[in-house]
Amino acid sequence: MAGDARTGFVVLPDNDAGAGIARRLLPWARVLAEYPSKRPMVIGECSDRPVIFKVGGSARLVLLGYALIDEEAILGQVESVDSEARWRVIREAIDGSFHAVLARGGTTYVNGSAYGSCGLYRSRVGGVDIAADTVHALRHLAGTRPDAEVLAAHLLEPVPHHLAQRPLLKGIEPLPVGGGLVIGPDGSSRILTCGRELGSVHNLEEGSHGVRSRLVAAVSARTAAGGTVTSEFSGGYDSTSISFLAAAGPAQVTAVTAQGRDSANEDLEWALRAARLLPQVEHVVLPSSELPLTYAGLWDGPTWLNEPSPLIVGRRRVGALARLASARGPRVHLTGHGGDHVFGGLPTRYRDLLWQRPLTAWRGLRSFGALGGWRRRDLLRDAVDPTGFGRWWRNNTEPIVGVPEKRKPMLGWAIPPTMPAWATDRARAAISESILWMAAATEPLAPRRGRHVELETIIEGARTVAVLNRVSLASDGPPLAAPYFDDGVVSSALSVAVEHRIDAWAYKPLLKASVRGIVPDVVLERQTKDDGSHDVELGLREHRDELVALWEGSRLGEIGLIDAERLRRLCADPSSFELEEGTMFSTIACELWLRDLECSFI
Repeated sequence: MAGDARTGFVVLPDNDAGAGIARRLLPWARVLAEYPSKRPMVIGECSDRPVIFKVGGSARLVLLGYALIDEEAILGQVESVDSEARWRVIREAIDGSFHAVLARGGTTYVNGSAYGSCGLYRSRVGGVDIAADTVHALRHLAGTRPDAEVLAAHLLEPVPHHLAQRPLLKGIEPLPVGGGLVIGPDGSSRILTCGRELGSVHNLEEGSHGVRSRLVAAVSARTAAGGTVTSEFSGGYDSTSISFLAAAGPAQVTAVTAQGRDSANEDLEWALRAARLLPQVEHVVLPSSELPLTYAGLWDGPTWLNEPSPLIVGRRRVGALARLASARGPRVHLTGHGGDHVFGGLPTRYRDLLWQRPLTAWRGLRSFGALGGWRRRDLLRDAVDPTGFGRWWRNNTEPIVGVPEKRKPMLGWAIPPTMPAWATDRARAAISESILWMAAATEPLAPRRGRHVELETIIEGARTVAVLNRVSLASDGPPLAAPYFDDGVVSSALSVAVEHRIDAWAYKPLLKASVRGIVPDVVLERQTKDDGSHDVELGLREHRDELVALWEGSRLGEIGLIDAERLRRLCADPSSFELEEGTMFSTIACELWLRDLECSFI
């Protein structure tokens, strides 16, 4: 059963041009907030999230999303905003995940999140600048076309952060992650860039208290209103912790588990064990016979994603759980997505410590080297490699084709991306040119390599929160939320010293310390994670015909980025080793995104 994922909002300037743009968004949108002039300030369709609109004196405040606040107290704070810095302090003190719009003194501030879960876009329409969280509403207004040269980089696996941030649609510009927009009454705008200032470095005991506080608040932002909430309960560390936190609040919680097909999958066993410790929580299980395989539902219709996402290949899997959750009538469905990104830890961070704390750094790197089977000489060479961000990318302008070597140290400025074997010469040239642009024209997310890689991993993971939400809505499921990606949770986790949160031999030590006492010790004993690869292999065979049909009349083939006939032949033989690459997912993501653009948003 299909649902409607056409959610989002648009922020307009306080002038006649803005009012005219608002009329063009009907009947999709309704006015969510007005200026004192009675002109529309924020317009959209946001039934998938709370919308708080408060008026106080000359200030107009809109929070779109989950925010744990005293609504009356915050008015006094925003009425005193006299600078961008003061506005930032107020936002950072609010737990949750939301877009924020403040109009005061003729200026409108528009902000997303610091780590990417709430993104923003800017476009110029009718001589004025407007902001939105959906490219599809902006495309309806501006009539823009996709940029094939930029789209080519989305065939890579993974897509480097700076290339993922380039405008896929001409005239629609993604705002820098963590930044915002200031719109004047005349319709002009300027981008606000904000650094990510982390607090003091803490040890495990101090840091876990901070993480616990922010994590409890993040979940409370979704459960404080009571009612019914569903929660992913896979049996893994991340979703189980979220479910126990949710169960401690006022909402009625239903935990939802999908049974895996692989006989070696331990998720259900762990979920059942944890469920026995939550007698007040209903626990429902989706049998493996009702869990769609990967690649199912590729023709199910538009999901209105802002960008291509490899997660689309599992849309029916997400949808099956979403519909099971929806039957309980929840306000929101909580997911553990983000636990790996925020608490998993990357060995590259130890590289940052080499010159200040060499013994600690080397012990950490050697541990990861032993776990990954890295050769000692490779580890030593990569650990002391002085190559900067720009030069490193200039040395990697031609991504590899095929499966990368597993035993190489992962200590570079990024995971070297992989290019699909079916990419055309045009796509390869466009990708190389994009990487050269990145090397010459951009700066890393942080001066040190390890911190940059860590931030890139978190940001690119957080961007998928919007993807999962839209896939759930498109499947007639409930709105989806990922508390681990809330700014407060991420910042508190990153303020903990590297050696106290990243350990090759301990599974997510910071998360474990943070939820101990809320999550029973018996649940925290698990040290494994299932990956679902069995269903990927089965799906490739089961849905061969749909995959073959996808490349007949391929939109990527029409614009010259892939050899569609070669890919069609490969899909006709699911044993083809080329299809084992992650680039199969990214190629499908780009193809379906282009097809969605052909559908009318309004």
